[in-house]
Amino acid sequence: MRVLRVEDAVGLKLFHDYTCIEPGFKGAVKRRGEVLTASDVEVLKRCGHYYVYVYDEEPSRPGCVHEEEAVERLARLLAGSNLSVKVVEEGKALLVAERSGLVLVNGLVLREVNSTGAFIVVTRRTGYYARKGDLVGVVDLVPLDVPLDFLVELEKRVMEYGPAVNVVENKNPKIAVIVTGNEIVEGLKRDLAGPVVLDKIRSYECTPGRLVYARDSAEEISSRILEALSDHDAVIVTGGMSVDPTDYTPRAIASVADEVIMYGVPVKPTTMSMIAYRERKAIIGVSSGVIYFPEENILDIVLPWIASGVKIPREFLLSLGEGGLLGSFLARYKYSG
Repeated sequence: MRVLRVEDAVGLKLFHDYTCIEPGFKGAVKRRGEVLTASDVEVLKRCGHYYVYVYDEEPSRPGCVHEEEAVERLARLLAGSNLSVKVVEEGKALLVAERSGLVLVNGLVLREVNSTGAFIVVTRRTGYYARKGDLVGVVDLVPLDVPLDFLVELEKRVMEYGPAVNVVENKNPKIAVIVTGNEIVEGLKRDLAGPVVLDKIRSYECTPGRLVYARDSAEEISSRILEALSDHDAVIVTGGMSVDPTDYTPRAIASVADEVIMYGVPVKPTTMSMIAYRERKAIIGVSSGVIYFPEENILDIVLPWIASGVKIPREFLLSLGEGGLLGSFLARYKYSG
């Protein structure tokens, strides 16, 4: 390739995509391989491109791999299960979800690639729920090409670590809901939490199971949990999650669980939540705060894992403290600065 003034490149093939950014538009106005015409000169100058790369006889520098081939090669190694690779304009490779499910990111691979100074990989966060067709990651190249031996060595390192991103397919679990509170059982107060939880279950493409009620009794709540787990894949219990003397839900969950992963999750809202398991089935306790924050709460964090049948790691929950102030909380929380 060689660099020419845009006026001198008329009639030659472009070696690179050329982008224009204007209000309401960002994209390539001329693409690699297209012949530059006289009418393109003013367009490119208006977009700030006074010099362009054009093809020489050789398509790339000797011993180098052009950006389109380079990003595609690396992207196919970085893409794990249920992801496809699509090379698009401006030398990018997209990682696209082929099925709905939980995104799991290997941070070691990302750091290895991004530290090269040549390739850039950007992904969704671990825990994100990808729907079929969602963009999950982008692989980009900073220069126009890279030496072949550099690329081969990087490919070897990536293969040692394994894929950078996987999507674990949704298993469509059936999830029961238990709403606690004497006032609900006795009909003194309408159940507002149950419908919110059922809507969340549906929104993550899971199957809503039975909705049942329990009094403020550790024995009754634990009994309802065991009944639900007998024919459901998971159970969500709402209400009675604080440390008040009449709040029995945490005690009830702990009494039937094989393992309590965490009680008190570092997110706002719905901090007073519990994540537990019995025979590999999730038992999730959530506060009635889901009524006040229906659009975004702890269920948006745990349901992608439950949907895909992956046990929620304690380390993941601990990491939520960074960035755990959710938009729903910030939109409503009042404080005096």
